[in-house]
Amino acid sequence: MNLLTFLLFLSLVVFFIIYGFMMNRHWQKMVKEKSELVKETEAQLIQMEKMASLGTLAAGIAHEINNPLGFLISNLETMHDYAGDIEKGRGDAVKIKELDEITKESLEGAQRIKKIVQDLRTFSRKSELQHVSVDINQILESTLSIVWNEIKYKVDVIKDYQAKTNIYSDPTELSQVFLNLLINASQAIGDKGSITLSTWQNDEDIFIRVSDTGCGISQEVLPKIFDPFFTTNRKGTGLGLSVSYNIVKKYNGDIRVQSTVGEGTSFTVRLPKELSEEDKRA
Repeated sequence: MNLLTFLLFLSLVVFFIIYGFMMNRHWQKMVKEKSELVKETEAQLIQMEKMASLGTLAAGIAHEINNPLGFLISNLETMHDYAGDIEKGRGDAVKIKELDEITKESLEGAQRIKKIVQDLRTFSRKSELQHVSVDINQILESTLSIVWNEIKYKVDVIKDYQAKTNIYSDPTELSQVFLNLLINASQAIGDKGSITLSTWQNDEDIFIRVSDTGCGISQEVLPKIFDPFFTTNRKGTGLGLSVSYNIVKKYNGDIRVQSTVGEGTSFTVRLPKELSEEDKRA
């Protein structure tokens, strides 16, 4: 091989090395852009399903706020009348005692409204993918308060909270998972039934189970329930369980379901206690 041929061969090698490097950078950039697009689309889908869930519960939530608001307004009117009587010297010990009781009752009503609004704000805001230390039992309680008016007339809620360890997660995302499971459990129950909320843990994982005494799911339908847009409810979007499944999978967890037609259904969510450093940054 003469010098000219060697230099030509060397130039071709250098060219292909540079070309390969540039193409690799190009594809890495495209993959990153596609990955960011997928994440953004997934976040929008989660938010859309979240708003759909709130739409389903809107009437119940309004009723749940309206009840304490009604007696709060009534109590304030009574307090105004009593205050006028006391100012004019017509007050007595009985009215003063009643005024104290009315004040306490009004504060309880105001606190109830405040809690509902706080829970709604926490749930409805767009997830910022911030993983913080959360008490899984408290997330269940906050989620239950959102759906309470929807279920309280036909469902007895049984609680068995045994989990003690906090986990790192986005609380708004987990709240959405539990809300979907609670809505499904409520809709599966006819006139009267019960929902059992259980939490426990082992050395590696936290477990959350939502069990109902509803109509159950047939073996033919069971394999399809986590498929996007699959639903047996004409009013549903078919996204609730699919979104829930993807949220749990994102935390390296899983959802398992057991169901018997005519007896009820149990969804069990498993979440790892510890997230990897990569998961915490996700």
